[in-house]
Amino acid sequence: MPTLIQLPEGSVCWPVAALSSAAQDVRHAQTHVHRSRGGEGRLGGSTRWERCYADSCAWVEWDWVSMGDGAVAQADPLNVRSNVLLLDDRGRPLLSSRRRATLATLVYLLPWQGPVLDKLRSSELLHRAAVPMQRLAA
Repeated sequence: MPTLIQLPEGSVCWPVAALSSAAQDVRHAQTHVHRSRGGEGRLGGSTRWERCYADSCAWVEWDWVSMGDGAVAQADPLNVRSNVLLLDDRGRPLLSSRRRATLATLVYLLPWQGPVLDKLRSSELLHRAAVPMQRLAA
């Protein structure tokens, strides 16, 4: 008799075999930008992609860093946060190491750099626009 898996509320199951088609349905949901706390002032942030169903939403999110010159990279490619439980061909959950590698592959398949760079550009424009207003107020 198979064992029932207790999932945290809001979790979504995806068979690994359906990953490539799932990647086509996942959409950009949000991106946050922040400056690093160190003296270098490097930009970084997190981005979230979602696939919504009638009764739930599957999501994956990860941290990224700006490399300068219009390039961004994942801060840690094996650190992808998600509410997705990946299932093997027999319907069993993947081992943690294989799950991390599979989610990293999903991120690789997504065109995530474009929305992140768009957010960076808009954040820089807002920052530049705010600087003269601060100087006038001083």
